[in-house]
Amino acid sequence: MKPEGFIKTMVRIKQDAVAHSHRTLPLAELRKEAEKLPAGADFHKAMARSTLQDVGIIAEIKKASPSKKDICLDLDPHTYIRDCEKAGARAISVLTEEVYFKGSLKDLKTACTATRLPVLRKDFIISAYQIYEAKQAGAGSVLLITTLLSRNQQTDYTILARELGMEPLVEISSEWECEQALVTGAKVIGINNRNLATLDVDPETALRVAGVLPADTVPVAASGISCRQDIKKAVDAGIYNFLVGESIVRAKDRKAFIRSLLQDA
Repeated sequence: MKPEGFIKTMVRIKQDAVAHSHRTLPLAELRKEAEKLPAGADFHKAMARSTLQDVGIIAEIKKASPSKKDICLDLDPHTYIRDCEKAGARAISVLTEEVYFKGSLKDLKTACTATRLPVLRKDFIISAYQIYEAKQAGAGSVLLITTLLSRNQQTDYTILARELGMEPLVEISSEWECEQALVTGAKVIGINNRNLATLDVDPETALRVAGVLPADTVPVAASGISCRQDIKKAVDAGIYNFLVGESIVRAKDRKAFIRSLLQDA
Protein backbone atom coordinates (compact mmCIF):
# COMPACT_ATOMS: atom_id res chain seq x y z
CA MET A 1 0.00 0.00 0.00
CA LYS A 2 1.35 3.42 -0.97
CA PRO A 3 1.30 6.01 1.86
CA GLU A 4 -0.94 8.28 -0.22
CA GLY A 5 -3.62 5.57 -0.21
CA PHE A 6 -3.60 5.10 3.55
CA ILE A 7 -6.62 7.26 4.35
CA LYS A 8 -8.78 5.71 1.63
CA THR A 9 -7.70 2.25 2.74
CA MET A 10 -8.56 2.97 6.36
CA VAL A 11 -11.99 4.34 5.47
CA ARG A 12 -12.76 1.20 3.47
CA ILE A 13 -11.56 -1.04 6.31
CA LYS A 14 -13.64 0.85 8.84
CA GLN A 15 -16.74 0.75 6.66
CA ASP A 16 -16.45 -3.02 6.43
CA ALA A 17 -15.75 -3.37 10.15
CA VAL A 18 -18.72 -1.21 11.15
CA ALA A 19 -21.03 -3.10 8.79
CA HIS A 20 -19.91 -6.37 10.38
CA SER A 21 -20.43 -4.98 13.89
CA HIS A 22 -23.93 -3.83 12.95
CA ARG A 23 -24.80 -7.40 11.99
CA THR A 24 -23.34 -8.75 15.22
CA LEU A 25 -24.94 -6.16 17.52
CA PRO A 26 -27.59 -3.86 16.00
CA LEU A 27 -27.20 -0.14 16.66
CA ALA A 28 -30.42 0.03 18.68
CA GLU A 29 -29.14 -2.57 21.14
CA LEU A 30 -25.67 -1.03 21.36
CA ARG A 31 -27.16 2.41 21.93
CA LYS A 32 -29.40 1.09 24.72
CA GLU A 33 -26.43 -0.52 26.46
CA ALA A 34 -24.19 2.53 26.06
CA GLU A 35 -26.71 5.11 27.23
CA LYS A 36 -27.37 3.40 30.55
CA LEU A 37 -23.70 3.48 31.55
CA PRO A 38 -22.16 6.31 33.60
CA ALA A 39 -19.79 8.76 31.94
CA GLY A 40 -16.09 8.02 31.99
CA ALA A 41 -13.48 10.26 33.59
CA ASP A 42 -13.59 13.87 32.37
CA PHE A 43 -11.14 14.18 29.48
CA HIS A 44 -11.62 17.92 28.92
CA LYS A 45 -11.04 18.71 32.59
CA ALA A 46 -7.86 16.63 32.62
CA MET A 47 -6.45 18.40 29.55
CA ALA A 48 -7.56 21.88 30.60
CA ARG A 49 -5.72 21.68 33.93
CA SER A 50 -2.33 21.41 32.23
CA THR A 51 -0.09 24.45 32.53
CA LEU A 52 3.40 25.68 31.75
CA GLN A 53 4.62 24.17 35.01
CA ASP A 54 2.41 21.06 34.93
CA VAL A 55 2.15 19.54 31.45
CA GLY A 56 -0.08 16.59 30.62
CA ILE A 57 0.97 13.34 28.98
CA ILE A 58 -1.56 11.11 27.23
CA ALA A 59 0.17 7.73 27.25
CA GLU A 60 -0.89 5.58 24.32
CA ILE A 61 -1.28 1.82 24.10
CA LYS A 62 0.24 1.31 20.66
CA LYS A 63 1.17 -2.19 19.54
CA ALA A 64 1.97 -1.47 15.89
CA SER A 65 1.68 1.18 13.18
CA PRO A 66 1.66 1.29 9.36
CA SER A 67 4.95 3.20 9.32
CA LYS A 68 6.88 1.28 12.02
CA LYS A 69 5.10 -2.10 11.73
CA ASP A 70 5.15 -4.19 14.92
CA ILE A 71 6.17 -2.22 17.99
CA CYS A 72 5.10 -4.41 20.92
CA LEU A 73 2.45 -6.98 20.07
CA ASP A 74 2.49 -8.52 23.55
CA LEU A 75 1.99 -5.21 25.33
CA ASP A 76 0.11 -5.83 28.59
CA PRO A 77 -2.37 -2.98 29.15
CA HIS A 78 -2.53 -3.52 32.92
CA THR A 79 1.24 -3.27 33.47
CA TYR A 80 1.58 -0.44 30.98
CA ILE A 81 -1.19 1.63 32.56
CA ARG A 82 0.14 1.05 36.07
CA ASP A 83 3.57 2.29 35.04
CA CYS A 84 2.09 5.32 33.26
CA GLU A 85 -0.07 6.25 36.24
CA LYS A 86 2.86 6.03 38.65
CA ALA A 87 4.95 8.21 36.36
CA GLY A 88 2.30 10.94 36.24
CA ALA A 89 0.41 10.42 32.96
CA ARG A 90 -2.79 12.45 32.78
CA ALA A 91 -4.78 10.24 30.43
CA ILE A 92 -4.56 6.99 28.47
CA SER A 93 -5.07 6.56 24.73
CA VAL A 94 -5.94 3.18 23.24
CA LEU A 95 -5.59 2.42 19.55
CA THR A 96 -8.47 0.11 18.64
CA GLU A 97 -7.81 -0.24 14.89
CA GLU A 98 -7.08 -3.92 14.23
CA VAL A 99 -5.41 -4.24 10.82
CA TYR A 100 -2.47 -1.83 10.90
CA PHE A 101 -2.29 -0.92 14.59
CA LYS A 102 -3.14 -4.38 15.99
CA GLY A 103 -5.47 -2.85 18.58
CA SER A 104 -8.95 -3.91 19.67
CA LEU A 105 -12.04 -2.91 21.60
CA LYS A 106 -10.92 -5.51 24.13
CA ASP A 107 -7.83 -3.40 24.82
CA LEU A 108 -10.06 -0.36 25.29
CA LYS A 109 -12.34 -2.15 27.74
CA THR A 110 -9.34 -3.47 29.63
CA ALA A 111 -7.87 0.00 29.92
CA CYS A 112 -11.14 1.52 31.10
CA THR A 113 -11.41 -1.02 33.91
CA ALA A 114 -7.73 -0.70 34.84
CA THR A 115 -7.57 3.05 35.48
CA ARG A 116 -9.47 6.03 36.79
CA LEU A 117 -7.69 8.30 34.33
CA PRO A 118 -9.65 9.49 31.28
CA VAL A 119 -9.36 6.99 28.42
CA LEU A 120 -9.41 8.02 24.76
CA ARG A 121 -10.57 5.69 22.00
CA LYS A 122 -8.19 6.39 19.14
CA ASP A 123 -9.43 5.05 15.83
CA PHE A 124 -10.69 6.16 12.45
CA ILE A 125 -14.20 7.18 13.44
CA ILE A 126 -16.55 7.28 10.46
CA SER A 127 -19.81 6.23 12.12
CA ALA A 128 -21.90 7.02 15.17
CA TYR A 129 -21.79 3.29 15.88
CA GLN A 130 -18.11 3.57 16.85
CA ILE A 131 -18.89 6.37 19.30
CA TYR A 132 -21.48 4.21 21.04
CA GLU A 133 -18.90 1.41 21.14
CA ALA A 134 -16.48 3.74 22.90
CA LYS A 135 -19.08 4.71 25.49
CA GLN A 136 -20.04 1.08 26.05
CA ALA A 137 -16.37 0.30 26.71
CA GLY A 138 -16.11 3.08 29.30
CA ALA A 139 -14.10 5.67 27.36
CA GLY A 140 -14.09 9.34 28.27
CA SER A 141 -13.15 10.57 24.80
CA VAL A 142 -13.06 9.62 21.13
CA LEU A 143 -10.77 10.81 18.37
CA LEU A 144 -12.46 12.71 15.54
CA ILE A 145 -10.11 13.21 12.58
CA THR A 146 -11.08 16.32 10.65
CA THR A 147 -9.68 15.13 7.34
CA LEU A 148 -11.98 12.06 7.42
CA LEU A 149 -15.23 13.88 8.16
CA SER A 150 -17.52 16.38 6.52
CA ARG A 151 -18.45 19.45 8.53
CA ASN A 152 -21.92 18.04 9.22
CA GLN A 153 -20.52 14.67 10.30
CA GLN A 154 -18.03 16.27 12.63
CA THR A 155 -20.71 18.47 14.17
CA ASP A 156 -23.06 15.52 14.68
CA TYR A 157 -20.37 13.31 16.17
CA THR A 158 -19.18 16.06 18.51
CA ILE A 159 -22.72 16.57 19.79
CA LEU A 160 -23.29 12.83 20.16
CA ALA A 161 -20.04 12.31 22.06
CA ARG A 162 -20.94 15.06 24.51
CA GLU A 163 -24.45 13.70 24.96
CA LEU A 164 -22.79 10.44 26.00
CA GLY A 165 -20.47 12.24 28.42
CA MET A 166 -17.36 12.15 26.25
CA GLU A 167 -15.39 15.21 25.13
CA PRO A 168 -13.84 14.43 21.72
CA LEU A 169 -10.24 15.03 20.81
CA VAL A 170 -10.55 16.69 17.40
CA GLU A 171 -7.50 16.10 15.25
CA ILE A 172 -6.11 18.53 12.70
CA SER A 173 -2.76 18.59 10.93
CA SER A 174 -2.74 21.99 9.23
CA GLU A 175 -3.94 25.57 9.60
CA TRP A 176 -6.67 25.15 6.99
CA GLU A 177 -8.31 22.38 9.02
CA CYS A 178 -8.68 24.72 12.00
CA GLU A 179 -11.83 26.34 10.64
CA GLN A 180 -13.80 23.11 10.45
CA ALA A 181 -12.61 22.03 13.88
CA LEU A 182 -13.66 25.33 15.43
CA VAL A 183 -16.95 25.69 13.56
CA THR A 184 -17.95 22.21 14.67
CA GLY A 185 -17.33 23.12 18.31
CA ALA A 186 -13.96 21.54 19.12
CA LYS A 187 -12.64 22.31 22.60
CA VAL A 188 -9.68 19.92 22.78
CA ILE A 189 -7.72 20.01 19.52
CA GLY A 190 -5.05 17.47 18.69
CA ILE A 191 -2.41 18.72 16.28
CA ASN A 192 -0.91 15.75 14.51
CA ASN A 193 2.66 16.21 13.35
CA ARG A 194 2.11 13.24 11.05
CA ASN A 195 0.60 13.80 7.63
CA LEU A 196 -1.95 11.01 7.19
CA ALA A 197 -1.67 11.15 3.41
CA THR A 198 2.09 10.55 3.29
CA LEU A 199 2.73 9.29 6.86
CA ASP A 200 5.64 11.75 7.10
CA VAL A 201 6.28 13.51 10.41
CA ASP A 202 7.08 17.22 10.68
CA PRO A 203 7.73 18.21 14.33
CA GLU A 204 7.18 21.86 13.44
CA THR A 205 3.51 21.33 12.52
CA ALA A 206 2.10 21.53 16.05
CA LEU A 207 4.32 24.50 16.92
CA ARG A 208 3.06 26.38 13.88
CA VAL A 209 -0.63 25.45 14.01
CA ALA A 210 -0.98 26.12 17.76
CA GLY A 211 -0.38 29.80 17.01
CA VAL A 212 -3.69 30.16 15.16
CA LEU A 213 -5.89 28.45 17.78
CA PRO A 214 -8.13 30.57 20.03
CA ALA A 215 -7.17 30.91 23.67
CA ASP A 216 -10.26 29.02 24.84
CA THR A 217 -9.21 25.80 23.09
CA VAL A 218 -6.87 23.19 24.53
CA PRO A 219 -4.14 22.06 22.10
CA VAL A 220 -2.58 18.60 22.24
CA ALA A 221 0.56 17.81 20.24
CA ALA A 222 0.85 14.30 18.78
CA SER A 223 3.42 12.26 16.83
CA GLY A 224 7.19 12.63 16.80
CA ILE A 225 7.54 13.40 20.52
CA SER A 226 10.50 11.46 21.84
CA CYS A 227 12.40 13.57 24.36
CA ARG A 228 12.17 16.42 26.84
CA GLN A 229 13.45 18.89 24.26
CA ASP A 230 10.40 18.18 22.09
CA ILE A 231 8.20 19.02 25.08
CA LYS A 232 10.10 22.22 25.81
CA LYS A 233 9.72 23.49 22.25
CA ALA A 234 6.00 22.87 22.30
CA VAL A 235 5.54 24.46 25.71
CA ASP A 236 7.18 27.59 24.35
CA ALA A 237 4.53 27.56 21.62
CA GLY A 238 1.71 27.37 24.19
CA ILE A 239 1.08 23.61 24.06
CA TYR A 240 0.83 21.89 27.44
CA ASN A 241 -0.57 18.47 26.48
CA PHE A 242 1.14 15.69 24.54
CA LEU A 243 -0.01 12.37 23.15
CA VAL A 244 2.95 10.00 23.20
CA GLY A 245 2.79 6.40 22.06
CA GLU A 246 5.72 4.67 20.42
CA SER A 247 8.43 6.37 22.50
CA ILE A 248 6.81 5.24 25.75
CA VAL A 249 6.05 1.74 24.51
CA ARG A 250 9.64 1.18 23.33
CA ALA A 251 11.26 2.65 26.46
CA LYS A 252 13.16 0.13 28.60
CA ASP A 253 11.97 1.93 31.72
CA ARG A 254 8.60 3.50 30.89
CA LYS A 255 8.16 5.23 34.22
CA ALA A 256 11.58 6.86 33.99
CA PHE A 257 10.95 7.90 30.41
CA ILE A 258 7.62 9.61 31.18
CA ARG A 259 9.20 11.38 34.13
CA SER A 260 11.99 12.58 31.85
CA LEU A 261 9.35 14.14 29.57
CA LEU A 262 7.75 15.92 32.52
CA GLN A 263 10.96 17.09 34.21
CA ASP A 264 11.58 20.82 33.90
CA ALA A 265 8.99 20.97 31.09
